[in-house]
Amino acid sequence: MKLVIGCPVYKRDWILPLWIRYVKSQGLNFKDVGFIFEVSPDDEATVSILEQWRKADNSLGLFDIDVRNDISHFAHKDNGRQWTLSKYENMVSLRNSILSKVREISPDYYFSLDSDIILTNPNTIRLLTSHIDDGADAVSPLMFMTPVGTDYPSVMSWKKDEPNRAYRESQYPLGSYFKSDVIMAAKMMSRSVYENVDYSVHRQGEDVGWSLSCRQKGYSLYSASYIYSVHVMSELALEDISKNGDTRGKVLESI
Repeated sequence: MKLVIGCPVYKRDWILPLWIRYVKSQGLNFKDVGFIFEVSPDDEATVSILEQWRKADNSLGLFDIDVRNDISHFAHKDNGRQWTLSKYENMVSLRNSILSKVREISPDYYFSLDSDIILTNPNTIRLLTSHIDDGADAVSPLMFMTPVGTDYPSVMSWKKDEPNRAYRESQYPLGSYFKSDVIMAAKMMSRSVYENVDYSVHRQGEDVGWSLSCRQKGYSLYSASYIYSVHVMSELALEDISKNGDTRGKVLESI
């Protein structure tokens, strides 16, 4: 199999149809693509959307919906996201469960794509995989990690005086392709990376823990920040974007 796309998903029926629409817009041959989702038994709406997609599209190959009864699932509120160490532990369990399945399938690439990331550039997956083919170990498009503003791009750097703690520099070369210590939310991985790097608990999130594990094993991470993807962090944000559009991608137009 060429590519597997996976993510944990909970209470995302409000955005999942849009997520699916833009995944379809990537022009993939779904016979060469697999999907793996980790879901909750109490989330019938989300599971129903996934099941409808599977039944409606005969071209889909692997399509795994894994119901996790052994773990607590949680949904974010419209007024913000409050993370705790126990929530990070749950996310690590969910993401590593997906990784274990990906390793069994052994695709050319694994794309960990969170269910609130919308691939508005129809060439996103093609471009990310081409960077893997050119030698990148893992690569991510540009997103912003807050509901508004562009001060928190989806990249971070390791602090020199605290090498296991990440921070955001005042400026990154957004609009270019550059090496980044930490990438998050939408990560295209090479076979070597997904086979050898697990997610781990970190006080700044499981993506930071994963990036730290990549560093410890000598892998290089990159931001293809000339590719913009929309991070829709709540139903209210989706309503606003649907009405007014998303202007944060215009940060690349001024570069």
